[in-house]
Amino acid sequence: MSVCGFALLTVVAPRGLALDPTQQASTYLRRNFTVEDGLPANEVNSIVQTRNGFLWVATDGGLARFDGEHFTPIRFRAGVSKEVPARALLAAPDGTLWVGTDNGVARIPSAALDHFDRTLVDIYHPGPGRSDQVLHLHLSRAGVLWVATFAGLYRFDSGKFVSVIPGEMISRIEEASNGNLLIITGHGFVEWDGSRIITHPQLAPELGVATDQIFHVFEDRSGTTWYCTSAGVARRRNGSIEKLAPWALPGSGAWRVYVDPQGNVWVHGDRGLSRATASGLQLQRLDLRPTFTYSDADGHLWIAAGNEGLVRLKEPTIRMYGTADGLPNEVVMAVLSDHNGTLWAGSNCGGLSRFDGSRFQTYNEKDGLSNSCVWALAEDDNHDLWIGTWGGGLYRFRDGRFTQYSTQEGLPNSIVLSIAAARDGSLWIATGSGLSRMQNGNFRNYTTADGLSSDRVITAYQDRNGVIWAGTSAGVDRLEGARFVPLREAEAGEIPYAPIREDSQGNLYALSAVNGISRVEGSRLVNVYQGIQPSGMAESIGHNLWFSAKQGIFRVAAGALRRAEQDRHSPLDYRRFGRHDGLISRESSGGQPNITTTPDGKLWVATIKGLAMLDLGRLPHADRKPGIFMEDVYIGRAKLTPQRELVLRPGSSHIKLHFTAVDLASPENIRLQYRLDGVDPGWLDADSNRQAIYTEIPVGVHSFHIRACNREGIWDREGVVYTITQQPYFYQTTLFRLTSVSVGLLLLVGLYRFRLRQAAARLSARLEERAAERERIARELHDTLLQSFHGLLLRFQAAHNLLPGRAADARQVLATALDDAAQAITEARDAVQDLRASTGVTNELAKSVKAFGDDLVAQQRAANGHATAFSVEVEGTPQDLHPILRDEIYRIAGEALRNAFHHARAQRIEAEIRYDARQFRVRVRDDGTGIDAGVLRQGGRPGHWGLKGMRERAKRIGGQLELWSEHGAGTEVELTVPSSIAYRNHAGRL
Repeated sequence: MSVCGFALLTVVAPRGLALDPTQQASTYLRRNFTVEDGLPANEVNSIVQTRNGFLWVATDGGLARFDGEHFTPIRFRAGVSKEVPARALLAAPDGTLWVGTDNGVARIPSAALDHFDRTLVDIYHPGPGRSDQVLHLHLSRAGVLWVATFAGLYRFDSGKFVSVIPGEMISRIEEASNGNLLIITGHGFVEWDGSRIITHPQLAPELGVATDQIFHVFEDRSGTTWYCTSAGVARRRNGSIEKLAPWALPGSGAWRVYVDPQGNVWVHGDRGLSRATASGLQLQRLDLRPTFTYSDADGHLWIAAGNEGLVRLKEPTIRMYGTADGLPNEVVMAVLSDHNGTLWAGSNCGGLSRFDGSRFQTYNEKDGLSNSCVWALAEDDNHDLWIGTWGGGLYRFRDGRFTQYSTQEGLPNSIVLSIAAARDGSLWIATGSGLSRMQNGNFRNYTTADGLSSDRVITAYQDRNGVIWAGTSAGVDRLEGARFVPLREAEAGEIPYAPIREDSQGNLYALSAVNGISRVEGSRLVNVYQGIQPSGMAESIGHNLWFSAKQGIFRVAAGALRRAEQDRHSPLDYRRFGRHDGLISRESSGGQPNITTTPDGKLWVATIKGLAMLDLGRLPHADRKPGIFMEDVYIGRAKLTPQRELVLRPGSSHIKLHFTAVDLASPENIRLQYRLDGVDPGWLDADSNRQAIYTEIPVGVHSFHIRACNREGIWDREGVVYTITQQPYFYQTTLFRLTSVSVGLLLLVGLYRFRLRQAAARLSARLEERAAERERIARELHDTLLQSFHGLLLRFQAAHNLLPGRAADARQVLATALDDAAQAITEARDAVQDLRASTGVTNELAKSVKAFGDDLVAQQRAANGHATAFSVEVEGTPQDLHPILRDEIYRIAGEALRNAFHHARAQRIEAEIRYDARQFRVRVRDDGTGIDAGVLRQGGRPGHWGLKGMRERAKRIGGQLELWSEHGAGTEVELTVPSSIAYRNHAGRL
């Protein structure tokens, strides 16, 4: 079922039973409502009930709506603490509520009645000044709205008010059977036939009062016209006027007559509230002066009691019997209906009483019942009545005589708590000292030695199969053969059980004040419901089960216990009867049986404050659903008007939902449960405030379920649903999550590809380094070993050509070749050393270059006997170079020095190292023969890799290599590298 924001469910209750006209209203159950109960003001002016079940009350403090428990003030103006007085109310057939106030007429459409929404209300002003002060509203059978004001009569026509009788105070409007309006003005009674005013100058003299002393004229459904006057009430039937007694006596003035839907005529007068009878007026002793009376859909009266607030009168469901009805005292312990329907009641120390249909006749000590403390009653198949007493043992009542059986006859204890008459003619008697079986005057006693779980036996019972059961202070036992066998408890612990009873379906129940209602299943007890702690059980027509308990009288719907046992989450269909139904004390007595039914359809329950009787035939049918409404919604401290659904902004917290179920007669019988899907694990019981509070609601759409039972205890298990949507922050949306996941995946893919590129770049760099190293090795080998061995081959060839004729010359050539071979070995060793080491352990490039040059000088001197002069100069402050870059610079400088020493035939070679702020520079120059211009253009001699290798190294480290040379003028090699690349810690200008 879907839910509207204003009405979750609206059901008009069928009309209930009318108030009994034979009873005084003072015997009715009365409840007063005042400002302390939420009424805007104690001065109530009008009352009406709308189709959704709410009662609307017009007061001097404004309009209020009543659900049976709570008054809700209705504000037509925003931001006001007190509304203008409301004087008159009218519920139209289309569901519209019209409200007459001191400031015009308000029209509340049916859409705004379930939850008041002032934006849907229309305010009309009949006329200026006092014409805007409304006194009465009337809707004619033709559907025309008439408004009585302090200064005229108005008709509502085409959305506006039209003046009919201007300038005249109109206090009351009724309608006659011929369609004429019966109007009370400031000057007396007149009629309006639709076009003109009809006066009745003869009426006042006929009634014996002044013209302006006729206060109300009303024609009922039977055609009788009622007149309320200063002298009393009169009625016109068949053309003649009858003045009802008392008439024309002091205090007999009447102000208004009200005919309820059942035809009862109620009169408001100086004496109070009276009811018209065939003989006159019957004063209702209510001690109040009513100004307005209204009968709701259940037939209960609502009375505006002057400045004393609002009064509800309803006929009690329960009739209490006490000493005024012949009972010896009010503490009734046991009650029994015998084979012919006679009702017997046993009182605590009062004797045995029999009900004759109107009063009780009591038997006590003077009649032979030597102990009058009656606690148990039973009837056997011989129609003998058996009485169990507290201290006097057992008594049999036959033919008006009592026979006593006590400890002298073999009873184990003189305190008898329960009696079961078995089908074999025997009696089973529960006592405080065990269970006793009496047959033919002989007793067989059973104790714990015979299998009883306790000697304190509370109840004895025989089921339809003839099995004997004993309820003890420690559990339930069953007689099997000659011994009792205890039933296994579903729950641990010793639990005392009182009555054991069986329904017409064969279900055997054990009742406990601790464990509630349990059902016997095989050899164990299965707990069915713990919410009721009964002390007795009876079954009525229709298979409803009735339980007496300390909390009142309970009616459990047929089959409800089995449903509750099968579905533990389903609420139990039951109604509780208590003080609000006329029960003086909710506590049932402890005797057995303390509840019974009689053939005339009445239920009798023994209580500590008298004998309670329910006429089951007069109870209303439980065939309607409860009206459930969402009253208010609070987000934090802000109050919202419920709509079709509740949409919460992101971050909303502390949500309070106030809901209600409407029942004007028995609101205390209404129970509500609620559940918010996705938040509440199950159904929760609503407290008396009927509200649910959530600190926060998860993002998404949720269904808020509400279900309730009606006044008869029958649950609407489907309930109603109110949709609540918690909007998310942007980062809580599905789109954001999907976007975040997508971005995350893209980032992962990007990161993966980036790492893949890094790995590929590292691998490529390693491969390039390997390739470069191979190229360098190739250059080194070519420039050293290959050239040297090539020279050796030439010399060996020359020596070969000289042999054998020129042996001396050959030896000279071979000696030179050997020297060159030694030189080649040295060069190879140097090349290998260059492959294995960098500039050495030191990071000072100048020292490494100096050491390399000095080594070349030493080699030259060893080979030729003299050597070229060599020096190294350093300019600027030395900086820490990057290690790999430092090695490459060292190798370039070393190659330049090697070429100079080996090929330049120079007298002097210089190496210059300069540390500048912007760049690092290494320069190697000599004063030798220079390099041929053609060789420079070709980048080196064919087949030689020296110059080409130097340029490749310079480019790889981000540097620039320049070479100047002229024939006979020497050679200069210069390498420059930006400081940001060369220096490890580049800090700008040095």
